[in-house]
Amino acid sequence: MSKRGVLLAAIAAVVVAGPALAQTKTLKLLSSWDRTTYAAFEAALAFQEEVKKVSGGKLEIDIKGPETVPPFQQIQPVSAGVFDMLFTHGVYHAGSKGLALVADAIEPDLEKRRTSGVIDYLDKYYQKNNKLTMIALSIMGTHGYAFVSRDGLSPDGDFKGQKIRATQSYFGVIKLMNGTPVVIPGPETYSAMEKGVVNGAVWPAAGVYTMKWYEIAKYRVRPSFGTSNEPLLFNMAAWSKLTADEQKWIRAAGKATEEYMLKEGDVTLAKEDAELDKLGMKILQLPPDKAEQVKKTFAASLWEVAEQCCADGAKELHEIALKAGLTH
Repeated sequence: MSKRGVLLAAIAAVVVAGPALAQTKTLKLLSSWDRTTYAAFEAALAFQEEVKKVSGGKLEIDIKGPETVPPFQQIQPVSAGVFDMLFTHGVYHAGSKGLALVADAIEPDLEKRRTSGVIDYLDKYYQKNNKLTMIALSIMGTHGYAFVSRDGLSPDGDFKGQKIRATQSYFGVIKLMNGTPVVIPGPETYSAMEKGVVNGAVWPAAGVYTMKWYEIAKYRVRPSFGTSNEPLLFNMAAWSKLTADEQKWIRAAGKATEEYMLKEGDVTLAKEDAELDKLGMKILQLPPDKAEQVKKTFAASLWEVAEQCCADGAKELHEIALKAGLTH
């Protein structure tokens, strides 16, 4: 074939392939976690896969992690439209109307959350305050959070004299246990425990294994408390540019991810616990009365944090959740 013939064939190939390539739309998702914190990141991967499936490959999700934007600084660029979506935790943007942080004090009943108006209220709140719509509020299983300790409990069964890694969500339960909360990003906790900056941490009960905290922390404290929730938020301007079908696919993928993660979160924890047992990381059980105190204090303190960050919405959301029997 002549050079001209080769060139014409190449142009024809591009013309033919062009429409096919154009059929796939890529959306940018900013995540507060990456694969090193798999138990938290798992829902983002599940959503990515579900979107591709329900759209027949017409939509794809490009995930960027905390190496792109640090977790506590992520809501602004998503609200501004630099990214289409944000996958995070409400407490990471507590100072920017992060009302979703209080979902950790709401029972893990997906159907009641939807029918009671809890999800609709959060959605409208984020639309009003952050120019974001809530696509999903995934619950990472029924187990919630737990203490991890390098040094174990004191003779009084608490953390007296110990510093515990925290975010604002955990201040109440750490103080109840006579510990001192120290705010440290999750990825920096290993180094902080290793160097003695903190003696332990509060973290989702699933996640300790992939973070490799068993290498420096000898104990898991049980029972766990609360629920771990991860909102998936979509920039409103970007949302309005999607077709009706694209919006339908995204919503369906969000709902499927919620239902999948509620079950899969417990599966992940069971697998992690089995591995941690083999590695010799011991379980310390709190007595029933102390465990109940921790559970109630966690819920009460979260609603207090919500009042501080979101006084224009926390009280009304609390009333909705109380009426549905979903919180204390």
